[in-house]
Amino acid sequence: MFFHNTTLLLLVVLGVIATFIGFGLRDRNVGLVLLGVGFLAIVYAVITKAIALFG
Repeated sequence: MFFHNTTLLLLVVLGVIATFIGFGLRDRNVGLVLLGVGFLAIVYAVITKAIALFG
């Protein structure tokens, strides 16, 4: 799905890594911030890909 666009692939990978780190640190504020940033990065990449595919 993201393999032909390096920027989106990098964004998804970094978002997943930030989400996993944030999930591990969810008892602290830094973990919640990383969880949110990772989730937003993944959502942004998926929405951008959907716009490029269907728009």
